[in-house]
Amino acid sequence: MKGSNSKQNKALNLRLALSEIVTQGPISRVEISRRTHLTKQTITNMVEELLEIGLIEEIGIKKEGAVGKPSKMLNLKDESVYSFALRIFPTKIQAGIFSLKGNEVARKNIDYDKADIFSEIAQLFNTLLAENSLTSAQILGVGAIFVNETHHTLSSYQQGLEFKQQLADTLSLPVATETTASACAAYQMLYGEAKQLHSFICVHLSDVVEAAVVYDRKILLGKNGLTGAIGELFVTPETDEKTLELGRLNDFASLTSLKQFLNFDAVSHEELAQHCQENQKAFFMWLEQAAEPMRIAIHSLETLLNCQTIIIGGDVSSWFLDKFITQLRPYIPSIAQYGDLDVVRLIKTPHVEEVPLKGAATLPLHAALSIDNMQTLSLPTIGSLQSLQRAIYLGN
Repeated sequence: MKGSNSKQNKALNLRLALSEIVTQGPISRVEISRRTHLTKQTITNMVEELLEIGLIEEIGIKKEGAVGKPSKMLNLKDESVYSFALRIFPTKIQAGIFSLKGNEVARKNIDYDKADIFSEIAQLFNTLLAENSLTSAQILGVGAIFVNETHHTLSSYQQGLEFKQQLADTLSLPVATETTASACAAYQMLYGEAKQLHSFICVHLSDVVEAAVVYDRKILLGKNGLTGAIGELFVTPETDEKTLELGRLNDFASLTSLKQFLNFDAVSHEELAQHCQENQKAFFMWLEQAAEPMRIAIHSLETLLNCQTIIIGGDVSSWFLDKFITQLRPYIPSIAQYGDLDVVRLIKTPHVEEVPLKGAATLPLHAALSIDNMQTLSLPTIGSLQSLQRAIYLGN
């Protein structure tokens, strides 16, 4: 991506320099200049500002080529700036503080009263800060995921926008929100299996089946920010006897469908995974039902989008995901098999249980790396922003 050496484009240039350091680091000033087409002086100015606010650090020296002076290498700093992550379920909240390199500092789960949700989140935030000797000035922003147990509708999306702004005003912090699948995709791009990929799809198995589509390292949000509701895909020609509708992927391969199949409704995701491990015969009967619809969905995604790979994860255990992926093989032949294959067609998310909350934690940094990503962000009143947040999100 190219920057501009005009003084009026400071915010753009700062994001470009930061993006190169985050995604390519350790990297030198000379290499950032080469990759962004910005002058060495412009890059020096941007780097000095990032060093001053404690977001990056110099970690060593590398010689550039056969001739020329050695260059100081730059990398994202791990223990200086943090993000506050939230996954908000209908009755509970998962929260954590993470370094900007994705390392967990603290995690806590609470039940909450919807009427007092903002005060309870504020208390939770302050508790985590105090327990870990941190201040809000060290928090780049909040990454929040609203877990919808039914379907993503326009009304719930609009309610999420209002909630996001209220949360930003309550905590006096920038708040970035995404679907769980999109947050996981952001995590995979910055820290995970997609660091070197330019197009891929993240599939997230939960109460509904979600996907995030990434093209040219940008998450495609769609008109209403709801791109990726693949659980709504029709995957069978049969119709439901009650609704006369065709069978959707959610009817066969979502965790909601699994709960209904097992007659095991009022449980957490963790309890459901444990129940499946203890009742494997019933679980494998559901897997047989879920496999072909999911194979059809994977084939549809590959055919329509011709991505480099599909990364699959979810609110499941590693054991669960292993069994699920095994049941999907052999995959339906598709255009994914044509041309040079530099990545396998389907990648399992490592440490799958940890990724959704880590994905939420990634969102504030992900929003800072591109003006396109800023649309996921809500800012509190400008006067309440810390110097760190003003520099990163406003460029001043």
